[in-house]
Amino acid sequence: MGKVMDRFANYLGELTYAEKHVLYYIEEHLELAKNQSLTAMAESNNVSNTTIIRMCRKLGLSGFSELKYNLKNIYADVLPADNMLDRYRQDAEQTLNSLKIEELETICEQLIQANRVLIVAVGLTKIAGEYFSKLFMQVNKPTSYVYESHIIDLLPNTINQGDLIVFISSSGETKTIIHAAEKIHYKWVDSLAITNSADSTLVRHTKNAISADVQKVQFAGYDITPRSTMVILIDLIFEFYLKKIMK
Repeated sequence: MGKVMDRFANYLGELTYAEKHVLYYIEEHLELAKNQSLTAMAESNNVSNTTIIRMCRKLGLSGFSELKYNLKNIYADVLPADNMLDRYRQDAEQTLNSLKIEELETICEQLIQANRVLIVAVGLTKIAGEYFSKLFMQVNKPTSYVYESHIIDLLPNTINQGDLIVFISSSGETKTIIHAAEKIHYKWVDSLAITNSADSTLVRHTKNAISADVQKVQFAGYDITPRSTMVILIDLIFEFYLKKIMK
């Protein structure tokens, strides 16, 4: 996929054929699309203005103006000028320094009390979700890993009281995960968010959260914000849990 499709990959399943056609057009004519008006883009794609506005909202944007802003900045680098090794070292240190034993205690208690752990992760965090689930499987904790969007959409209807839902998302703004978290928030089910963003929407929709302290990094239109910090959190949580249950 190109830069535009990568940017909005988590939302493609929600678009109609006409809306996807517009997005593919933008991908193929990015320089032109950056400067087109709403009406001109609609005419180029033989769709209505409403179709494009509806597409923008399904992409998690407020409207056409925010789409244009994203297009103009899609190749912009948000890359700190300092040494890459220094940046990774600083992210790890800040993350560890920001943690408190009480946080791990609370999460550990959630895990111990849970009859079943359901781990939800999509996109680039899928690997972290699979890794987390396998850690608990090896100690025979009933655990499932969910990563397909259509299964995540059905999740609020399949969970039971006593389940713990763990959402893993770097930005904490992944639309599929937020929709599920919003629905689950009103059920008698425990939830936990693991993110790289303590002030994200996902954190506000879960009963508990733990977040790494990292710098957001973008290069050549790609989000290269480290996910390794979330793996550090996962390792700490599992070690804390393991020592607790083995006492």
